[in-house]
Amino acid sequence: MNATKLAKSSAVGTAVLERTFRQKILTPALIGICFLLLILENISSRPIKFFKSLINDVITYSAFIINLPINFTTGTTKSFLETLNFNIHQENKILKDQINKLISEKNELLFFKNENDNLKKTLGIRNQGEYAALLVKVIKEDTSEFGKSFSISKGSSENIDIGQPVVRNNVYLGRIAEVNLLSSKVMIVTDAGSRIPIIIPSKGVNAILKGNGYSSAELLFLPPSTSLDNNDQIYTSGTDGIIKEGLYVGKVIVKEDKNKKKNYSIDLGYKEHQLNYVSVLKLKR
Repeated sequence: MNATKLAKSSAVGTAVLERTFRQKILTPALIGICFLLLILENISSRPIKFFKSLINDVITYSAFIINLPINFTTGTTKSFLETLNFNIHQENKILKDQINKLISEKNELLFFKNENDNLKKTLGIRNQGEYAALLVKVIKEDTSEFGKSFSISKGSSENIDIGQPVVRNNVYLGRIAEVNLLSSKVMIVTDAGSRIPIIIPSKGVNAILKGNGYSSAELLFLPPSTSLDNNDQIYTSGTDGIIKEGLYVGKVIVKEDKNKKKNYSIDLGYKEHQLNYVSVLKLKR
């Protein structure tokens, strides 16, 4: 009981002391400081100005140091967001440009496809089926007074048939002329017995390419009014329904005689030393 009374009396005494301290010491001190600051504000002496300037600097830099982490975080976040938005915008622009380019290329391909179909109709060329390429090895070369031929390592056991075109890298070489069980003979385009229907797209004319029995070929049945230029490209036309259309054959070489008459020769698209492996194109059934 006595302990409880003692504790209560101690708490009351402490509260009285705190109230007395605030009223008689702390409050007058704060008032005095305020008056001192007002006085100092009106004093223009150099030491006082320096002291005020020093205090202002301390307050300013203290605020700067305190806000530095916040400003750094805010600035970094803002810079990151701006960079992210810029990258997204750039990627979006690149993707849009690529899409527009693809759309443009698709439209261009459709245009050329329509032009090609119209040209086929005009020239009477029919669409052919799909071809499968069978890679074969050249195993023998033959030379006669009529030209050159070579034998390949596949025959009727691989469904090789007479007349099938033989190519290398989509360049027309010749056609199958003889078929055995395990080998076949290819008549090269320069053979004197070779005749293939061709087209010269740049001039829109059809003709027949005939081998001259040596190392080149010549054009037959060109329309009389046709005038060819150097490097006009020659392709198979496919009008015979056997040889695939669009195979590159060679290009036109033009020479003029003294009467300014044009004479045409053919620069074929293959070289004989390249004929190690070739492909036979077989029409899918």
